[in-house]
Amino acid sequence: MTGSEALGGNTRGPTRPRWSRRLHVRFLAIVSITFLIITLPSAWLLFSYIRHADNASLTARVGNLAARAAIAIDRHQAYAKPTLARDLLAPLASDRAFLCAELRNDGSVASAIPAAQGCVSGQSGHYVDIPIDDQGDWTLRIGFTDKELAEALGLEVMLGVSGILVAFLAAVLAGGVSYRFLIWRPLNRLSDTILRSARSGKRETVQWGSRDEIGLVVDAYNSLVTTETERERQIRQSYQRLQTSESALAALNQELELRVQDRTSELETAMRQADLANQSKTQFLWSMSHELRTPLNAIIGFSEIMSRQLFGKIEPGRYKEFADDILYSGQHLLKLINDLLDIARIEVGRESLVEAPTDIASLVAETLRVIRPLAEEGGVQLDSAIADDGLTLLLDTTKMQQILINLLSNAVKNTSSGGDVRIDVRIDPDARVAFRISDTGAGIPADQLSQVLEPFGRAEGPTTHIHKGTGLGLPLARRMTELHGGELVLDSEFGVGTCVTVFLPAARVLANSGWLPAQPSYASP
Repeated sequence: MTGSEALGGNTRGPTRPRWSRRLHVRFLAIVSITFLIITLPSAWLLFSYIRHADNASLTARVGNLAARAAIAIDRHQAYAKPTLARDLLAPLASDRAFLCAELRNDGSVASAIPAAQGCVSGQSGHYVDIPIDDQGDWTLRIGFTDKELAEALGLEVMLGVSGILVAFLAAVLAGGVSYRFLIWRPLNRLSDTILRSARSGKRETVQWGSRDEIGLVVDAYNSLVTTETERERQIRQSYQRLQTSESALAALNQELELRVQDRTSELETAMRQADLANQSKTQFLWSMSHELRTPLNAIIGFSEIMSRQLFGKIEPGRYKEFADDILYSGQHLLKLINDLLDIARIEVGRESLVEAPTDIASLVAETLRVIRPLAEEGGVQLDSAIADDGLTLLLDTTKMQQILINLLSNAVKNTSSGGDVRIDVRIDPDARVAFRISDTGAGIPADQLSQVLEPFGRAEGPTTHIHKGTGLGLPLARRMTELHGGELVLDSEFGVGTCVTVFLPAARVLANSGWLPAQPSYASP
């Protein structure tokens, strides 16, 4: 950043102010006005005092002379002697301020100086009447002028004004010289340096060696210049490092974008391959399930004929046991194939719902009837609770029963003898219908909950399974639940038990069930 930019972007830089706003002009103006404000009232007071003093001195002098003349006339009884009276009044004429003198008796002039005219009426001057005798018949009138005082005062005023002018010029000269050497020179040098720095953009310091206040200002400016120069150097270095970092970051971003593009392309290829493999797997399961069911039906049919000995007793007896094992294994394998076929149909989108109004109490009762032999065999207690026996839902009854059978059979198989398995049906606060299947079995570790919801996924551990299964019950139940637009939630605590809740949307509740108002329709996903 250049100096001109630092001064507000003015490329020309600051200029000197006009002469009327310069510091030395304002300084001399202040000195002059202050001098005149102090001097003129003082001079006026002094001249007034001198004038009053001169007037008092003149009056006293003339009065003294007149008093002596009056005493002399009274002493020599010169009232009726005009010549003697003029001689006694003659000393008054020697005073420069004397105008005239008259010896009066009841308004008439007995003797006067000058003898020809005395005190002429209307003559400019000051007059004093002094009584001579005790009766007050005779008075001495003296006339005198202050022209002498006026001339002296004019001279004094001229000398005073001259002195004031000389003092004023001396004060202005002293102030100007003092200002020039003490203030103007360092300030001018400082301002010139600042102007050069502003115009050139290169910061300069000022060379000034005094230690007065101006010197402190110059030192502060030099310190500021040094600090700002160092700061600009550091900023330039930081800017250069920033540019280098930005270049490196841009290159790194470009490289990263290329890597991301390559990785994205690889992931897209891998996803396409995975989708293709998954479709191939699903198609394979779909095809193989159909291919396996045909021979398996024959195996199950023939083994059932042999197990029941429909065409006669089988000898030896162990052959019947073999036939029973073949029948059980075939039925188990058929169930596994049917489960695989159901999952495959759902994944390829070929599974649909055959919906019908379903009474939930009857559905639960039928499901418990199917599961009860398995529970009795394992010594497990079955319980159920339905909040309203009149609850009716729009469901695929077969698939919903398959969901409950899978969940209840898993619960029974994983509950030890003497344990409890319970199914509760209720309406949640959000109006969803909840089928809650809980058991007191061994439970599932928390880190394996997501694993058991995937096909063939099973929890591992010494006590997690009393009866080993295929790992298709929970995944198939979840997919069929989602096919109904619902949600399957699995909660379990290892060593305490497991709870599986199937949530179905409120739209599946029919109006005549008494639970919710009528819903217009429900579209299967």
